[in-house]
Amino acid sequence: MPQTTRRVAILVSIMLLLTVATQVLYIMTLKGVGIVDGWPLRSTIWTTELLLFTGIAIASLVGLVRSPAMQWGWAALVAAGLINIVQSGIGLSMFLPAAKAGPEFAPLMGTLLAGSFLFYNLSKAIIGLAALLFGLSLFRNDKTKVRVIGLISMIAGVIAIVLNIAAVRLGLGSVPFSGASGAIATLLAGCTIWLSARSAE
Repeated sequence: MPQTTRRVAILVSIMLLLTVATQVLYIMTLKGVGIVDGWPLRSTIWTTELLLFTGIAIASLVGLVRSPAMQWGWAALVAAGLINIVQSGIGLSMFLPAAKAGPEFAPLMGTLLAGSFLFYNLSKAIIGLAALLFGLSLFRNDKTKVRVIGLISMIAGVIAIVLNIAAVRLGLGSVPFSGASGAIATLLAGCTIWLSARSAE
């Protein structure tokens, strides 16, 4: 990774890791809580994620320009960031009004959920691609420990790609562990980008 990309890479890795933290917080605090009842915290988490993914998309675009050798990896992160912006935007702008509309609008709420999760799984598949590509870059390193992390990232990326593409095809809740595999791939993508940036020092 070029020296000029190091700060951008560290920033992107931090934002990716923060998105994993927000997902963990969401599951720990809001699992089983209704849309309306949990809206203050839910909307705060989603707004935070919206800002993080906007930052990831912008910073990754800079990385794309500055690091020709990793163009595919940075491009994947740009695409994943943009798709997550759409996914978060659907939740923030549409879920509360649909939930308050009453039981007669349950099919509408189901449609919004399905559309949101389609974008969610698609973005996780693309982040899996980024984990694969940045992991491959680390795997070419001379240091054994770094190569091991790169290999783990590659494996996690492939699993996330397969499970989340299947989830896009089959629909909401149809593929177990698709979201978890995407979160793990996001974590490892952040770690591999961080290590790639540190190796540029």
